[in-house]
Amino acid sequence: MNRVDRLTAILLLLQGGKRSAGDLARHFEVSRRTIQRDIDALCEMGIPVAADLGVAGGYSLPPDYSLPPLALTLHEALLLRMALSSISQLGEMPFKRERETLLAKVQTLLPRRERTHLDQVAQTLSLDVPSRPYQTPFLEHLLECATRERWVMAEYRSEKGTSWQTLLPLRLRTSAGLWYCEAYSFERGETRVYRVDRFLSVRATAPPQMEQPPEPIRHTDPSFPEVRIHLTARGVMKLERVEHLASRLQMQENGEGLLCMHLRPADYDWLVGVLLGMGTDAQVLEPAELRLQLQQAARALVDHCAQ
Repeated sequence: MNRVDRLTAILLLLQGGKRSAGDLARHFEVSRRTIQRDIDALCEMGIPVAADLGVAGGYSLPPDYSLPPLALTLHEALLLRMALSSISQLGEMPFKRERETLLAKVQTLLPRRERTHLDQVAQTLSLDVPSRPYQTPFLEHLLECATRERWVMAEYRSEKGTSWQTLLPLRLRTSAGLWYCEAYSFERGETRVYRVDRFLSVRATAPPQMEQPPEPIRHTDPSFPEVRIHLTARGVMKLERVEHLASRLQMQENGEGLLCMHLRPADYDWLVGVLLGMGTDAQVLEPAELRLQLQQAARALVDHCAQ
């Protein structure tokens, strides 16, 4: 990092609060003396950096001080543009209007001579987000409720039918182009994950009476049964494309692998669906319950295909 970039980075850090010379030196991997010279240079530029002495001392900026708009580097602008482009590929997204204004601001923060170069580089990179035709009219409402910790009464459509549930939205995320809402269900007494496009209606409701606050969802935990699945070399390549599982794969010298994790039994149905798609390239070693569920699902599939 050159000195100009380091001076800018120091200012950004000081905007977040007081930092000691030692903290800054470790952050930038330079000497305390270098940091002191950088602070002197900032002061010479007219920036009001205050230095407090003592054990709890450090450098800080006045509470009302704000930096003027900073020009982006080419790579910084490219990262922002790629992020905005990937978000726009989602079928639905919150703050659509703000995306357009942010994209325009990114252009203004880039030096004029770099804008053409940015267009050229952006054409050689892309982030592929699957396009889904589903509508999510309650996306922003759920996001606001999750942020403000507000309960909702929701009508939800699942493979088992339609149900009304009193939910406390906790967080929203995307996966494979779909939006998901992690929420605590008062009726189910646990935290579950809901597909946002399957909500039929969502309206505010009063918080229900609860003895204990809802706990976050746990898919894996040492208290859950251990799952061990042997994979052929081809099975390893298939599993590497499965989100949440690839990082738990233990490779063997012959190219085969072993999937080991402590999985919540309620998630066995999801894992069975993954294993059915892998055919004979995956073999469940334990637990017996998962192996039995896989056998039953395979027989049901054979019977269905025989009809």
